[in-house]
Amino acid sequence: MSSSLLIADASTLLNFLRVRRFDLMMGLGYRIRIVDAVYEEIKSEREQLRELVEDGKIRTLTLEGTAITDTVAKFLALGLGDGESFSFAAAVEFKSAIAIDDIRAVKKAKTIAGNLTVVTSTDIVVAGIRACRLTLPEADRLKVDWEENHCFRLKFNSFGNLL
Repeated sequence: MSSSLLIADASTLLNFLRVRRFDLMMGLGYRIRIVDAVYEEIKSEREQLRELVEDGKIRTLTLEGTAITDTVAKFLALGLGDGESFSFAAAVEFKSAIAIDDIRAVKKAKTIAGNLTVVTSTDIVVAGIRACRLTLPEADRLKVDWEENHCFRLKFNSFGNLL
C-alpha cells in the first residue's frame, strides 16, 4: 500500500498477533508504529509483541508536548479509550494511516481527525490475498478463528465476497 507510517491500534494488531499472522500487516509496506498506551493495553500477546518491537518490526511512539496532549484530550472527550485516543492523535500528528477495527471510534474520531486513511483487518487480509501472501481458504480460516476464539465478527460469509 505505502511506505509511510501505519499507526496500529490494539484491535487490529491483536487480530493478527492472536493468529500469528503479523506478516500480513508487514506486507502492506507501511512502517508500523504503536503508541505506548496500545503497548500497555496488549497483555495476552505481550511476549510476541515484545519480540516484534525488539526485532524492529514495530516501533513504539511516546507522544509528548502540549499540542499532542490537547489532541489526545479531544479524542478522550469523544468517549474513546486511551489507546484509541493516543493512536488517533499520533495518526493526525504524523499524517499517517491508522489500523483500527472499531468503526464507531472511527466515526467519532473523524469529527476531529478529518479524512484519515483507515486500514481494517479486512483490508489487510484482502491485500494479503491479492498479493498471494495467503489463499482464500486460509483467509476464511482466519475469519473463523477470529469469530470462534477471539470475539471478532465480520459481516460477510467469505473473503471471496470481497474480491
